[in-house]
Amino acid sequence: MSSPEEGPLMSVPAVIVTTIGVISSIYTTIMNVYFITKIGKTRQKMILFFYRLFLDVAYNVLACAYMTFCIVYSFFTDELHAQQIFILYVGFPLQTAGAMRTIVALSISIERVLAIYTPIMFHIYRDLCPSIIILLFAITMGMFENLILYIFCSINISAIPRDCGVLRCSLDTCFFDFWTTDRSVIFALTFVLSGLLSTRLMFLNKSLGQNAGEEHSKINHIALIDAANVFLCDFLPTISNYIPKTPFFSFKNIGPYVYIIKLVGSAVESYFISKILKRRSARSSVVIVTRTFQN
Repeated sequence: MSSPEEGPLMSVPAVIVTTIGVISSIYTTIMNVYFITKIGKTRQKMILFFYRLFLDVAYNVLACAYMTFCIVYSFFTDELHAQQIFILYVGFPLQTAGAMRTIVALSISIERVLAIYTPIMFHIYRDLCPSIIILLFAITMGMFENLILYIFCSINISAIPRDCGVLRCSLDTCFFDFWTTDRSVIFALTFVLSGLLSTRLMFLNKSLGQNAGEEHSKINHIALIDAANVFLCDFLPTISNYIPKTPFFSFKNIGPYVYIIKLVGSAVESYFISKILKRRSARSSVVIVTRTFQN
């Protein structure tokens, strides 16, 4: 176990907060699998969201394993010191899945803004950029982060501190600065695009409700929820990395809080998305039943 003099690497509140992150990742994984089966028949019209769901499942499964290891390692540091490399084995795939998911989410926001502001041009030229190309681009950008680490930055596995239980302290500042800047730019773009989308929907809500397809309306609302989640649970925690750290935000006091905020935000987002899908499905059922009685 951890040295008696030093105590566990994580305090009891940190363990509780990290456990909330584990529970959130499990809940989000279950909900995303449900969403995949729910929109299976209409996935061609929601294909980018469909891709994002698969990336979310991968991200949350890896995050669950990552958080669980953080908790276990904090209490059994000496016994698991030889397995400390597990932080990198899970942390890097977790970072890669997060980068892919971020690119796809940004692509959804761009697609929705173009569809709302330039509908005719969007429907004419949308097929020129197949969704599979966007997915391959997201995968490429996710892998590019690993190349940045190995080519321009450095990693010394043997120099990882014994009391390091998260990915951040196992890397040098070169990669961490790149990661923070890269994520901040992407999250900021997603938030700006969501502002454009929400402004347009505010003025065209009635016409959209009458003229837009059911799947397009769902995607618009899902894009807004996703953008709100990006701003509150991705952008703000990432920006906090520029702020000088205080003891309260240490790993010992609140655990890997950046990941935890993201996982809790994803769980809340999944809940609201389920409400959107159920509400609109119920509305469609009412329309079908009404038309049946009229006939």
